[in-house]
Amino acid sequence: MRRYLMISVALLAACCALAQGGRVYIEDFEIVPDSTLTVPVMLANTDSTRGVQFNMTLPDGLSLEEYSATAYSKSYDMTMTTRWSDAGNYYLVILFPSSRICFPPATADVIQLTFKADADFKGGDIALWKCRGSTIDNKAIPLDGDTTTVSVPASSLIGIPIDQQPVKDQFFNLQGMPVASPDTSLFTIRVSTWADGRQTTQKLARGH
Repeated sequence: MRRYLMISVALLAACCALAQGGRVYIEDFEIVPDSTLTVPVMLANTDSTRGVQFNMTLPDGLSLEEYSATAYSKSYDMTMTTRWSDAGNYYLVILFPSSRICFPPATADVIQLTFKADADFKGGDIALWKCRGSTIDNKAIPLDGDTTTVSVPASSLIGIPIDQQPVKDQFFNLQGMPVASPDTSLFTIRVSTWADGRQTTQKLARGH
């Protein structure tokens, strides 16, 4: 019984140590369509950490325009680079030291990323995954990665999204004859043809 108790305590200690590991994250943010925004990548490390790397997946309509190490990172002799994976459609972001200096245990912004949102961007998620750091002797330190929610101002969503608007409207009188507009008859039938080929009908009264 004592042996099992000792094993349980050891496993609990190991789990606690894992739970206290570092974390890489970007706070949720809002971006206006057809604009750029610079946001920080935060590192919350509980141990001395020599460099950081992670994979980053972006939602459709959001692209990475620029990147740089922060003043905090540069004070620890860190530089950074990114690589794009065509096969996986993600960025590999690497922050590495030019010497054997490590980040001390702390929470700080270590990278600045500038994103550009397309004109029709409607929001989405940024996933940080396969995150890791390293010890001074280059042993891997697993880090937790977060999913960031990217939203757009509510005013940008007013109206019907372009991909939900009808491609063509046609008007007919109650006898099924085409008319130029709904104002030419007391009652007309509007037939809307949508981008996916479906059609909807609606009965309209004059002036509506």
